Amino acid sequence: MATENKILDLTWPAAEDLSADQFKFVVLNSSGQVRRPDSASEVAVGILQNAPAAGEAAVVRVIGVSKFEANAALGIGTFIGPEYVSATDAGKGRNNAAALAYARAVVVEATGAEDDLGSCLLLGMCPAITDGVQQVTTVTTKDTAAAVTYSAAELVGGLILRDPNGASRSDVTPTAAQIVGAVTAAIATSSFRFTIRNTADAAETITLTAASGVTLSGTMTIAQNNSKEFLAVVTNAGSGTEAVTIYSLGTVVH
Repeated sequence: MATENKILDLTWPAAEDLSADQFKFVVLNSSGQVRRPDSASEVAVGILQNAPAAGEAAVVRVIGVSKFEANAALGIGTFIGPEYVSATDAGKGRNNAAALAYARAVVVEATGAEDDLGSCLLLGMCPAITDGVQQVTTVTTKDTAAAVTYSAAELVGGLILRDPNGASRSDVTPTAAQIVGAVTAAIATSSFRFTIRNTADAAETITLTAASGVTLSGTMTIAQNNSKEFLAVVTNAGSGTEAVTIYSLGTVVH
């Protein structure tokens, strides 16, 4: 049986009908009302303790041990934050080990399945965590005799060895949504560097072009026997509105 230990509960008006959201994470909006999360990248103010209709008083546990409704089996010690499925299905506790910037609690009594009640120790908000991309390099080699679309994992990997194989190529970045999805705990301002090296055996140029949600800044051409370093910066990590700017930082001639 899930247990709880109140230290601090606060009360705000419910911005919407939360009668089916007891023991789910909620967010405090700019009007001083609580609502369901609009995405998994919002930091919850706490866990709803009652089931208010719109406009009624919503009691939210912000410090202490609270029951929570889980989205899956979650073991003791799991860092959790709000799940987002849809506008009417949001706020269940989910595993946030890969997105610690949005974790709000740690599980102290496990759950066995979705909709089970567990217990969690509420933590302080920690959106300042930005060490989402570790300094581990994966080298990717590509020699397709046509334009290619790079994967987000290839960019995050850090080094792409690209042979245009017969002609100049206009290669394409991943979409912003794909890049944000590949950056652990991505928030606006998360960033990483990557390098593309042109390994052509003739005068064949690579030009980097942008996919959806990506903005390119600077010179994006890479000549034969040149490497160019890029900086990718997340400017919007919101689900459905992801945006990334890729800056050209300079060229090295081999």
